[in-house]
Amino acid sequence: MTMTLVSRFSLRYESGKFCLNEHKVNPMKLVKIHAGAMLASLLLLTVLPASSRAGEAARAEQPACGTQRADPAAANPGSLVRALYEIVSGPADSAHDWARLERLHAPGALITPTQHGSAMVFAAAPQALTEFIELNKRLFAHRGFYEREMFQRVQRFGHIAHVWSAYETREHPDGPVQGRGINSFQLLNDGKRWCVLSATWDSETPDHPITKGDAAKGFK
Repeated sequence: MTMTLVSRFSLRYESGKFCLNEHKVNPMKLVKIHAGAMLASLLLLTVLPASSRAGEAARAEQPACGTQRADPAAANPGSLVRALYEIVSGPADSAHDWARLERLHAPGALITPTQHGSAMVFAAAPQALTEFIELNKRLFAHRGFYEREMFQRVQRFGHIAHVWSAYETREHPDGPVQGRGINSFQLLNDGKRWCVLSATWDSETPDHPITKGDAAKGFK
């Protein structure tokens, strides 16, 4: 029997964009890991006390954006997204306000870095916000990173909104542009404020460049 290796990914930052390192993994190992995780989950469900189920119900009644104090930028989708750019940008070894970044995200928010690979492969690495913060600390400990919004377009319905936000990145505020692309933010409003539920992006390539038409549809 022929064994086909499958891919898993780790992240690095290079030439103005996130890059994913591909690692080949024996699929039987993944099957064993996933089977073990599923069994543990089933066992947990059978032994959960009534108090735990009551706790789940109580959490369901909490505001979707969390119980931390509201940030002024969370008043509307546009200002919230612009605040995200401010937080992640800065010189090497700078102190970012990661606590503020957490306040602007919903509990359990998902961040998905992506990369264009070879042979038409588009890779993604979904992760929790805390993992993404640790990743930024490692990648930009000794190099600057400045992300500027070029334009944005907000699509909104009731308590949910989607923000398309074009970006460009630099290592220094007045340095050359290293990368451009589109950030995709899914937001929700819990009745008091907006917060990020999930975020991902796609970098600009010759096959799908950011055009003047895209900019015309957006607004500041």
